[in-house]
Amino acid sequence: MSKKLTPLQKAGALVPMAILVGAWGIAVGNSGLATALGGTSASIPEVPALALEQPATVQRTVAGVDAQAGVPGAISTLSTNGIPSAALYAYHHAETLLASADAGCRLPWNLVAAIGRVESNHGRIDGNALSADGVASPGIYGETTKKVADTDGGKYDKDAKADRPVGPMGLMPTILKDTLLDADNDGSVNPQDIDDEATTSGVFLCSGEGDLSTEPGARAAVQRYNSNASYVDLVMKVSASYANGLYSQTPDGYSTSTILTSQAYDQTLSSDERKEARKKQRQSDAAAKAAEEAAKNGGTSGSGPTGGGPTGGDNNDNDTPGGGGGGGGGGESKPDPVGDAVKETTKQVEETVKKVEETVKEVEDTVKDVTDTVDSVVQSVTGG
Repeated sequence: MSKKLTPLQKAGALVPMAILVGAWGIAVGNSGLATALGGTSASIPEVPALALEQPATVQRTVAGVDAQAGVPGAISTLSTNGIPSAALYAYHHAETLLASADAGCRLPWNLVAAIGRVESNHGRIDGNALSADGVASPGIYGETTKKVADTDGGKYDKDAKADRPVGPMGLMPTILKDTLLDADNDGSVNPQDIDDEATTSGVFLCSGEGDLSTEPGARAAVQRYNSNASYVDLVMKVSASYANGLYSQTPDGYSTSTILTSQAYDQTLSSDERKEARKKQRQSDAAAKAAEEAAKNGGTSGSGPTGGGPTGGDNNDNDTPGGGGGGGGGGESKPDPVGDAVKETTKQVEETVKKVEETVKEVEDTVKDVTDTVDSVVQSVTGG
């Protein structure tokens, strides 16, 4: 039996899926969809006859790519960033299932993987990591550009007041509650399971007509997934890179930073752009260091043994005797030469480490400047 609804079924069995479409007024073929839409397990999903136009995800920013790295940084380090084994399997599994469900769609695994990369760095943002079974833990919950009315009572997104993107593929509850399927036949549908979400995303992308192995077809499908133009462009670039083999398989169970590389060392940028990025990086590092020092100083304030001065005053009131630093501690503190010596030595070591770090940065900047100069000379000599 064909897994794509026939023209006759389209004409005779179209019924409104009120819960799914809401205000968008989408209609899809209902015949046979029960095996894939509605929470039951299905090895091969059914694909809606008409394109699902309601966005699958809405976010303030792409969660999987840090602004410091930017698009060039994300693209230039796709290989070193890697794809967890569980995620890589899920993307290929989605391609295989959708090939059987809708041969005309020709969904490539790399397109699904690109969305997974942009949405959640393959399930590894916000301290999350994928288990060997592909489940993101402790759980991925995104943000929206504006408040979206709640549709799931917090069932999927743990927010009973508004909807927000959920899971490694960033799907909205409006999509999850009627399209999430059990792609790995483990007996449950779980939006944090990249197997379930990747195939569900594939069903969304393949809904309607279109050959997703072509650039126009893939772009149109991603545009429905998330209408933001920069989002679509980034997904398409990542997808093309993956298709060309620019990826590596990495172990499951590890969380990674979304900052893939600093623009300061991105060779796809010009020399001037890298210098400006290094300047901003130093400023950012200095600000972070200052904040860290401020936190340390604030944390030790008012920590005298008796919690105040001779009158037991408020530690936060500098006008109260003994309150500012708690040093007097009501006169009960005793000299601690060993402890003082350790603190002083620790302080000196920290200052030395800081100076070494600053020196290393200066050396790195100098090396990069020399490299840029050499590159420029070589290009001028070779005419490149």
